[in-house]
Amino acid sequence: MRLIHLAVAGVLAAGASGSLRADEPNWVYGYAQVMNNYVSRGLSQSVGAASAQVELDVNPGAGLYANLSAVHIGWVDELWPGDSVHVEVDGVLGWRGLWARDGEWKAGVLRLQFPGRYAPQSPPVTRPDTTEVFGYVRWRGLSARLNVAVTDAFATPDSRGAWYLDLNATRPLDEVWSLGAHLGRRQSRGTNPDTGADNARLFSYTDYKLSVTRSLGARRSLTLAYTWTTANPAIYTLDGYRVGGPHLSAVLEQDF
Repeated sequence: MRLIHLAVAGVLAAGASGSLRADEPNWVYGYAQVMNNYVSRGLSQSVGAASAQVELDVNPGAGLYANLSAVHIGWVDELWPGDSVHVEVDGVLGWRGLWARDGEWKAGVLRLQFPGRYAPQSPPVTRPDTTEVFGYVRWRGLSARLNVAVTDAFATPDSRGAWYLDLNATRPLDEVWSLGAHLGRRQSRGTNPDTGADNARLFSYTDYKLSVTRSLGARRSLTLAYTWTTANPAIYTLDGYRVGGPHLSAVLEQDF
């Protein structure tokens, strides 16, 4: 909960100071968010609970860039009783290029880290820490991103090579309102060496999202989103909660 309190304070503080820095070039920029439900890659990573996220990006222009984010989660504790893992910390090191009038591409390495206390499990379970390589391309309101795991993905045995494809489109209606649409595909890989289960059959799914965003001024916005997936409820249910949705989420964001 401390991360949520810090993010709320960051939203308020950044909004108060945004007008003072609006005309200054920023080498470091980012955002803070508070939300009723943290949904990422189609799944409720906070298991239906309120969450907060802070992200920083170093170098908004072309060339080498870095990114660091932290977000409150809840799925690890629900999946493995006795664990106390409340935060996901992601780090990116990559290269950004700019092209045409409104085009951008990026490529790099993403490390997803889940710090916390892990209780012994029987049979033993590896930590969900995951490393991915990615490629991204954007032109105006359209974007595509492909992440490929170069380690086992999120503690799933023999899942190296699993990938997630992220397609997005945004369309401004006017200076205040905009619409968004998202299509994602998670494709798992490999076979569980202990059970013989097919990872692709159990853990692969397609996810969808429709959203509307309203600018509140002072670099602040509010987004309402509806997300649903084809994830198997028998697999993607934790403590009676369907993490695969459908989900209705509200996100208050402050850019800085």
